[in-house]
Amino acid sequence: MSVMLEKETRVNLQQVMALANRFILTKLPDRFSAGLPKSVSFPTRRLWIVPVILTYPHVGIVGEVGMVAVDAEQETVVGWTPAQEMEELARQLYQEKKHETNHSFSASTATQDKVVAAKEPKT
Repeated sequence: MSVMLEKETRVNLQQVMALANRFILTKLPDRFSAGLPKSVSFPTRRLWIVPVILTYPHVGIVGEVGMVAVDAEQETVVGWTPAQEMEELARQLYQEKKHETNHSFSASTATQDKVVAAKEPKT
């Protein structure tokens, strides 16, 4: 017999993402952030499972590298994929998508250079 938890949670989606992002910032280098949380109900409590995503400037989301679990009642992070595993997966994703990442970054940098050049006074 299963019992569903029907309590209202004290935190909303934005608060969950903020809690997860603060945690991610303390454990991982830049380029990692919280994705869209999903609520999971257990017989004794409700948790939010938040994907940890790897992003690159001018590229966007490269992929998912782990998870953070946020307790909706306690308003705290209660579980996570180990940082070392997330960093290793991020390296693998980068290697798999290196061409796309480097191409997007190079194209964006070239565009920025043109904009800066156009704004410089001509002598």
